[in-house]
Amino acid sequence: MSFEQWCTRWESVPLSEAAELYDIGEASDTCVEDLEDLFGEEPECFFVHQGDLTIDGPLEIGNDPGLAPDTVYVIDGDLTVNGPMRFVNADVYTPLYVTGSVTAQHLMCLTDSNLFIGGSLTIGGLLMTELSDMGMLVVHGAASAGAWLETWDRGEVVFAGDLKARRLRVSEGHYLEDADADDAADILFPEFLGGDNEDVANKLWAAALEGRPVLRQ
Repeated sequence: MSFEQWCTRWESVPLSEAAELYDIGEASDTCVEDLEDLFGEEPECFFVHQGDLTIDGPLEIGNDPGLAPDTVYVIDGDLTVNGPMRFVNADVYTPLYVTGSVTAQHLMCLTDSNLFIGGSLTIGGLLMTELSDMGMLVVHGAASAGAWLETWDRGEVVFAGDLKARRLRVSEGHYLEDADADDAADILFPEFLGGDNEDVANKLWAAALEGRPVLRQ
């Protein structure tokens, strides 16, 4: 689902104004030095949703090349998803910046997704990151999840504070080198393991959509 489809209240804010209101360099913890790094050129505007946004049910967002104009999407407030959330970009680096906090049942940040969170991140179940070199997840506030599964030693994952979550891996990942990371097989149900990382992600998302548990109690 493209960004325009899941929220119809985007306001187009000219770049000159938006760049001052929403500093993407700061939001990305300086991972993004210039918007041209993401788009090849400066976007014409930011698309902004003013105020808190609540989504009832699952939320799957992302863009493929050519589906939407090169821009930055901002929720100026909190994002609450009453269900699982998955963010997947493919060969395009459209960022979502939530100035407030993000709450969801599960959260999957995959491939080229860029998610910047100015407040806290609260995930009741599984947080999964599988990011390419241009993928980013940055959380400036407190962060908590039932478990964090990191499956790819690429991209940027930044928690400004401590992440309160059981940390899992199916392979070595540099985000977890200095932490006590458990074998995912001890926490995830066996049906989700095996195959490549994309297969694991797809199985977990299918279970989340069906309301099936993904973590052992």
